Amino acid sequence: MSVNQVNTWEDFIVNNEELSLFHVFQMVKLTENAESALHIVRDLCLQSNSDENLRIGLEFLYSNGFLAELKQLIDINRSSQNKLNQKWAKVYQIMRNRRLKVRGNNKYEASYYYLDEINTIEADEVEIQCLRDLLRIFCYFDLKQYNKIGKYSDQVLSAIQKIDNLMLKELLAVRLDEAFVIYHWKRSEMILARKFGYRILNTTHNWRKKIDIHNLMALGFLFDSYEQAMYHAKVALEIATQQAFLPAVKGLTNFTIPFLSAYFGRTEGVSSSDKAEQAHLALARGDKETCISILSSFETLSPFQKYYLGKATQDESLLRESYHHFIHENNDYFYARLPLNELTKLKVTQ
Repeated sequence: MSVNQVNTWEDFIVNNEELSLFHVFQMVKLTENAESALHIVRDLCLQSNSDENLRIGLEFLYSNGFLAELKQLIDINRSSQNKLNQKWAKVYQIMRNRRLKVRGNNKYEASYYYLDEINTIEADEVEIQCLRDLLRIFCYFDLKQYNKIGKYSDQVLSAIQKIDNLMLKELLAVRLDEAFVIYHWKRSEMILARKFGYRILNTTHNWRKKIDIHNLMALGFLFDSYEQAMYHAKVALEIATQQAFLPAVKGLTNFTIPFLSAYFGRTEGVSSSDKAEQAHLALARGDKETCISILSSFETLSPFQKYYLGKATQDESLLRESYHHFIHENNDYFYARLPLNELTKLKVTQ
């Protein structure tokens, strides 16, 4: 039966249950643009009678940010007679809950909760092992325990190589690449981080993921190039604005862009509603008094804020505190270069 002989894609998949979701997606992309193809396959995920397609559909919906439809498909899989589909439903319920922050905004407590939850699910199948370890990776990212990401990334890479389903293999590979971006970024291994970042941008159809990766790429050029950094920041902002995704618009305009602008000393026309970044911008403009006044009113200081205040006051102890916080509490060797570079400058001028 050819596509031309059916009235709708829904008819097509119902009459061709032997086709994998991967092959259906490839066929849809032959006649539809990328965004239309995504929405068509999104709807087809909910129409299938194939147990395998119903499972793979969970990852398709999750990876592409269709979280409302994901809830529907989780319910469908949970009601399945197939025990494996029921298990997948449990895994994706945990992942969806984490994505939507249903445990509240305290991501530290929530991350430990989700780690405990995923450990209750038996991982006899390589696919479940892979999904479990990916969840662990992103929980440890939220916990800023970046040193643990490497171990689980290796396990996911090994598991992906054993997966037969082409769509699942492709989607999980993109998620693993995202983990590698974060892992190498925090280790200040920017050549590798960019390699995986560009690969994601050339592969994913998910506009939210494109925003995230462009944002990470922008920040990753902090020590190298204002032009490259702002290029990625502006592309992220353009996508977020087109999609009316206000959290990303807010984050980019009040944090990423002011932060980069202040660091590079290119602050004309740049502002922020965030007090710490207002202090950073003031410092970049040579107004140390305003920077010190703003940050001195804070009850506690983040490592970034200690760096700003230490730079404004030429206080070595604050810069060392910032450095040790980045290294020992955040395992963040990339941003630790900020106070370290400033300490080096102070020694040179003494």
